[in-house]
Amino acid sequence: MPEISQEELLKILTSGCDERIFLREETQANKYHLNPINFSGLFHRGSCTCGTLTPFGEEVAKEFAQSYTESGYNDILKSQTKRLQSLLRQTDEDQFHVYYGPSGSDLMYFPLLFQAIINPGKSIINIVSCPEELGSGSKAAANGEYYSKWNQFGESIPMGEKVSDLLISDVRFLPARAINGAVLDRKKAIRELIERYPSQPLIGNLVFGSKSGIKDDLDIIDEFPEGVMWVVDMCQFRTDRMLIHDLINKNVMIMVTGSKFYQAPPFCGALLVPKKWSEAMSSLPADAASGLSRLFSASDIPVAMPGIRERLKDYKNQGLRMRWEIALREMEEYVSHDPADANALIRRWNQVVIGRLAQSDTFRLMPDIELTNDSIVSFMVLSKGKILNNIELKKLFNELILSRHEGLVDSDRVFIGQPVQYGEKSFIRLAIGSYSVRKQMENKKFDPRKDIRLIEIIEGVVAKLFSS
Repeated sequence: MPEISQEELLKILTSGCDERIFLREETQANKYHLNPINFSGLFHRGSCTCGTLTPFGEEVAKEFAQSYTESGYNDILKSQTKRLQSLLRQTDEDQFHVYYGPSGSDLMYFPLLFQAIINPGKSIINIVSCPEELGSGSKAAANGEYYSKWNQFGESIPMGEKVSDLLISDVRFLPARAINGAVLDRKKAIRELIERYPSQPLIGNLVFGSKSGIKDDLDIIDEFPEGVMWVVDMCQFRTDRMLIHDLINKNVMIMVTGSKFYQAPPFCGALLVPKKWSEAMSSLPADAASGLSRLFSASDIPVAMPGIRERLKDYKNQGLRMRWEIALREMEEYVSHDPADANALIRRWNQVVIGRLAQSDTFRLMPDIELTNDSIVSFMVLSKGKILNNIELKKLFNELILSRHEGLVDSDRVFIGQPVQYGEKSFIRLAIGSYSVRKQMENKKFDPRKDIRLIEIIEGVVAKLFSS
């Protein structure tokens, strides 16, 4: 069988999602200035879902493309689901079903659908924590609105319009940070909302690992084990598997993606749904699912939910399956290493990066950084003592990503986390992913020189852009 061409590989990788995955004709890069197959010479320290292939991911992608047949799609889907369950389950029994989505933002629609099936016609109190640090489309999706202009089927959809009149979402957004950047305690606000609406269906969307690594206090789940459909956004997927086991045992749904920590190309999302919820819906009319027919296919839904599946079109999303195959293979490689060793390396990386940032007047660490995930370091950027705003950070980001840089050993391009805005302020991030971690473990040598050089490069670009 002839080897798959780069053009065909690119075509598959950039299919089956929304316009964030599209390449611009003039640059052959997406809106984040990246092309998924153009990873040579790139030093990747981004935390968003717009990454490229890794050398390992490219091998997996080519193998998948060469062996893929449309007639074998259902077998691939079944195998990937079983492997994801096997990687994350605690016992020999599968404790959760997997609902797929083209991206993490799409997963926000599922809890609304579930509550609409269980409580038809009722307004749903949809509590959403840290909205400014979630995926770009998550706020619109939480409102039950189309967040994009295109769907996974390659069809135009009415961005901003309601997905369905049967999904009645009353959203309550709870900010991640105070004006001074401190991480807010949202537990009191969540408790008050739950107690205020005892007779309405409730969704509690918590986050454990936001764009800057913020973690909600998950103890609130134990306070209200009944009466709330709890969902924890772990889309960064920077967490210990024991926590996933614990949450599934508490009937908590978990959002994950394979394209952040596990460095698969964008986009690949999945919602892990404890079987309790699927069983509660399986015998109920699923009319509300018809409203999601422009977003999801029958293949995205477990076979145990025929009522939902029959209201959605039959569509085989080869791009989504390829991206999940890359993510799963990377996960399988990563978990073969001792988690204590991996966590120790991440912690060491975190200390080196924070230490170098702290030496410079150009940077200021975000408040409460000790409360966030070790694999992400978030910081503000200053010029002449003034904190750069979001517009200025976007200018900095573009200059960094679009330029060539020296002193990075085997790299001459860099990628970092995009600016995140809170109120009038903004910050950027450096993040380390699974491929980078395991390669350092396999080399049995921790080498932070490129990270230190990256920080020097950022300092230089700040001086170039804002010193005059």
